Amino acid sequence: MEKMFSYANHLRLYAEKIGYSGEALGNFPHAFTHLSLITAVVRLDRALG
Repeated sequence: MEKMFSYANHLRLYAEKIGYSGEALGNFPHAFTHLSLITAVVRLDRALG
């Protein structure tokens, strides 16, 4: 999760793609990236209790 958080910009938004050196590529902001991140955090929270 920490690695994923590091790819956000100063507004905590994510681009559609992330380049090899971490640069934002593609559409911006990208809803599917945000939805996936939120889903992962919720599932992780449930798993950890």
